[in-house]
Amino acid sequence: MRGEHCVAGATILSAIAVILLVFAHIGQISSGALVKSIHMAEVNVAAYGNGYAGGTNKSAAGLYDTKNDKLGTAKGLRQYYRYGLYNACGYQKDGSGICNSSTFAYPMEPLSQLLADTPEKFFVDTRDIIPTSTFKENGYNHGMSRGGSVLIFAGSVLAAAACIFGVIKLRISFLIAAICSGLGAFLLMIGASLWTAVIAKDNFVNIVKVRGGNSLGIKVTAGASLSYFQLSTDH
Repeated sequence: MRGEHCVAGATILSAIAVILLVFAHIGQISSGALVKSIHMAEVNVAAYGNGYAGGTNKSAAGLYDTKNDKLGTAKGLRQYYRYGLYNACGYQKDGSGICNSSTFAYPMEPLSQLLADTPEKFFVDTRDIIPTSTFKENGYNHGMSRGGSVLIFAGSVLAAAACIFGVIKLRISFLIAAICSGLGAFLLMIGASLWTAVIAKDNFVNIVKVRGGNSLGIKVTAGASLSYFQLSTDH
């Protein structure tokens, strides 16, 4: 009986982990109320208008989009950009927003995506005002975030398989469940670590100052999805 109790307990923990993973996976698949606060990373540019004006001595009027136009059309920056495993969305201060088309293992390329929304008259200054850093290295950000997402997807599939095999009362099933659980947790940990590394390097931009000692106004932070993945590996 003790063995069965241990297996039952492990299965329950696996089920909880899978539920957390589901929430993490649905983050940013749309701009709806349920999923808009679930994300891997956020790039907050709400204060960049002030940083731009202070750093260039030019007006920032027209820098931001207020109509939720399609992303990547140079119609204006959004206040907040949030990245999920399959999508990225841009949001206004009132919480409204719009998302890109979903893509498997959507890459986080903050500079490229910001510049794609930047109106033409602000483009060169916006590109140049940000100092050389990982934030500007689209290749690095693309590879690390996409690779992390692929590993997270594979780890999530294995975690789900562990949960399924865990309820089948056969010795071979218990063995398969244990292997899937261990390997899944390892892949989730590595995938989350890759995302964490990207965010840790990109948030250098958080401390950048412009003329007069004012903040540039761009902030990179981790989202709730990373916490879900970390919790799911602790089961």
